[in-house]
Amino acid sequence: MRAILFGASKAGENYVSNHPDIEVVAFTDNDSAKHGTRFMGYPIIAPADINTHDVDSIIITSQWVDQIYSQLTEEMGIDESNIIVPSKQSVKAALPFEDNETLAFAQSVMRTLNRYFVSHNISACLDSGTLLGAVRNKGLIPWDDDIDLAVDKDNYERLQASLPELHKLLNTNYDVKWNIVIITVNNIDCCINLEFSNSSHTQLVPFDISIQRRESINGLSELLSSGGLFFAPATHFDSYEPIEFLGETFLAPFDAEGFLTFMYGHWQTPKKTTQITEYENRRASMSAPRTGISVQKRTLCE
Repeated sequence: MRAILFGASKAGENYVSNHPDIEVVAFTDNDSAKHGTRFMGYPIIAPADINTHDVDSIIITSQWVDQIYSQLTEEMGIDESNIIVPSKQSVKAALPFEDNETLAFAQSVMRTLNRYFVSHNISACLDSGTLLGAVRNKGLIPWDDDIDLAVDKDNYERLQASLPELHKLLNTNYDVKWNIVIITVNNIDCCINLEFSNSSHTQLVPFDISIQRRESINGLSELLSSGGLFFAPATHFDSYEPIEFLGETFLAPFDAEGFLTFMYGHWQTPKKTTQITEYENRRASMSAPRTGISVQKRTLCE
């Protein structure tokens, strides 16, 4: 199948890796700064140029699924049958927590981080899929691919100031190489990614630990890295509650089950394959900026 992938990002990269049978013709993206450049060796074209290419499908590998779908069908006249909205698992990397050694490593790192936060007076709570695993599975979800934590502005700044110390601690405790990456969206530092690569002695499946900044605005807790797409009632993140997880006491959003219902709907039933369009808390009708979302990354510690 010849395809154009809409979304030149990590999700698109993962989709290509997970589907080696796809003949990728190009990527496209609403970020005009990417047009004329290359991603994974493929050209990045403007959306307006999609119809000049002979392809079987347009595959949406962006979190802005609703907006891009409308853009393709209503504005560009592309037939719905030629558009693919992949499952979240299709745009994820290999599933690290299905590997027992990697799972044990992740659990140990989570405990180390939890103790570090407590000792440095940093309040960070479980979020998204990691919270879902803690509440429903009593552990990390086997088919999840990362670890999600959340902090408010003050705790984000406190954590960011202490990152060199945390970097040293992680490299001392674990036989892998750690990188700490700051992600900036629309000129706001909003995510701290803890990433690792294997040493000559380890064969762990890589995964990221994302410490996301949330900000309460007009009664809503905004996930800043999403550019306005994902939110929750602020009451869940204005205060935290203790939760037992991995044999220790972590922090969870207030009324964690209520938050999970808001985010996932019927979260009590495990569902390995989902689409982003099934998320209850996204702003499906929100217009995606046609200039794209400005995302920059910088490595603070390596």
